[in-house]
Amino acid sequence: MTDLVRSELLKVRTTRGWYVYLAVIVLLTGLAVAGDVGSAEDSRRSALDFQVGLVEAAGISALVSIILGITVVTTEFRHGTITPTLLSNPRRERVVAGKGIATAAVSIGFALLALLIVAGVALIWLSIVGADIHLGDGDIGERAAQSVLLAVLWGLLGIAIGTLVQSQVAALVGTLIWVFLVETLLIGIFGLIDVDGLSPYLLFQALDAADGSGGPDLLSYWAGVGVSLAWIAAVGAVGVARVMRRDIT
Repeated sequence: MTDLVRSELLKVRTTRGWYVYLAVIVLLTGLAVAGDVGSAEDSRRSALDFQVGLVEAAGISALVSIILGITVVTTEFRHGTITPTLLSNPRRERVVAGKGIATAAVSIGFALLALLIVAGVALIWLSIVGADIHLGDGDIGERAAQSVLLAVLWGLLGIAIGTLVQSQVAALVGTLIWVFLVETLLIGIFGLIDVDGLSPYLLFQALDAADGSGGPDLLSYWAGVGVSLAWIAAVGAVGVARVMRRDIT
């Protein structure tokens, strides 16, 4: 398994997309934090809850992580490299597991990079404007830890989706359609038939709860994490079954 994980990490690091991922995280996270601090009133910048909210910009790493997870799997099917990969490692479930572990590790790195950008931009800007700084507060540390776990969840979901769909375009576009259309329609339908209580258990509603920001129509944090893991396991199990049956010759 160690060799499989190392191999997957090498594949990620040696693709051109690797630098795009890093650039997107640095650029978008930095812009998000700068925009939040720059648009806030002076009194607001010193508030603890405002600075906790700045950590939410690190959520960009979760979006990059799901794209990474999807492409880690689907790129192999797209370019045909899945054949030598599975021939050299006949236990296909181990190959998927190796991709999952590698993606989780890289997702943690993405989240830590995003948090570093948040801290750097926030500290510089808040210091310049003379705001009280609470970035060492426990609430901020908790939200930062939640951001790291969230990136891992989204990365693993990407692996599960990629394993199930296997077509890169279909997986990426299908995920967007599910997020912005299907779940919205389902929430509306649940409301019409008076089963609103099911809405928080939808996949991306559960992931919203797992980001730590909370909301009146969402599950509690740990319930959101649990439901998210259940979805990932279910989608991943179907995906692994499909890989096990696939003819790679």
